[in-house]
Amino acid sequence: MPANVFPQRPTSVRAASLSKTLTRAALLAVLSLGTPVAAQQPQPPITEDVPPPVQPPLPDSRVYFTTLNVVRYNPLGLESQNRLVYQKRLFDSPSLLLRDTYASAGASLKLSPAFFKLGPTVELQPVAMFNLRAGYEYVQFFGTFGSVQSYPDSFQSYDDDLRSKTNDAAYGTSGHHFFVEPMLQAKVKSVALRTKLAIEYWNVSLRDGGPRGTFYDPTLDTLVPGKGWVLANDTDLLWLAGQWTLGARFSAVWPRYDEDTAAVEPLPGRTLPNNAHMRVGPLVAYSFDTKPGGLMSKPTVLLIAGWYLKHENRVNAMPYLLGGFSFTTELLSGR
Repeated sequence: MPANVFPQRPTSVRAASLSKTLTRAALLAVLSLGTPVAAQQPQPPITEDVPPPVQPPLPDSRVYFTTLNVVRYNPLGLESQNRLVYQKRLFDSPSLLLRDTYASAGASLKLSPAFFKLGPTVELQPVAMFNLRAGYEYVQFFGTFGSVQSYPDSFQSYDDDLRSKTNDAAYGTSGHHFFVEPMLQAKVKSVALRTKLAIEYWNVSLRDGGPRGTFYDPTLDTLVPGKGWVLANDTDLLWLAGQWTLGARFSAVWPRYDEDTAAVEPLPGRTLPNNAHMRVGPLVAYSFDTKPGGLMSKPTVLLIAGWYLKHENRVNAMPYLLGGFSFTTELLSGR
């Protein structure tokens, strides 16, 4: 061995073995740590089309009872409106336009301390935006609470004070009432708009039974022709917020008198009235339970106020007020 060459230290077998062991352990540790980390990474978004939630199907047919009980001020009144209805679904479609479509037939009974109205009704909703109701009522006035008071023509004062002084002139009588009520309705998100036109024909036996005879009807709050037509409209703009419904209502009534009625000579210094009126104001409703079924499905309280834009007797600061309570009872429902 040359003197200037230092002898090399032999390689340790133990050191090499330990080095390999540490390297393998480190690699296994990295792999073992990487596995759960990869499992916790967020999954990529699903790109497949997700179908919308399925709405529960409407019953193929149902029988239900519905009631609306109201108290009214300016004019003063109390009335209970009740209907027993059989309803048949028209289309089995998930389309919003065709899903809530039906035809129905029922019996209607309206009661107040001054009268009752009884008769059949039919209703058709071929698309969600259009509803048509028609019916007939036999009307019986009791002669109480100032009803019915009649007049020889339409040119008569009929304000509350004058009618209270002539309560003794009220008498009982009967008649017939026919009506057709087309309604348009639409809803965008939480905003709904609906407008209903009532086309009514009255045939009531009056003591002043000439072609110009009229009588005061508290529901319409005007002089109604004993034999003739009346047009009325309710238009609602609504915001639907869960159990709350908030909005505004415009109401109008237009009695249509016989041509002979317009020939009546007015008093000096006055013009012939048409006895039409209009009012507008807020509407508020609250439903205690929005779930269907049960003895009292969706019991709802209602409050409507209206200020008269036009009226022969009521254009002042005193508003029209109506408070009501309604509910529906499902009697029979089938698929």
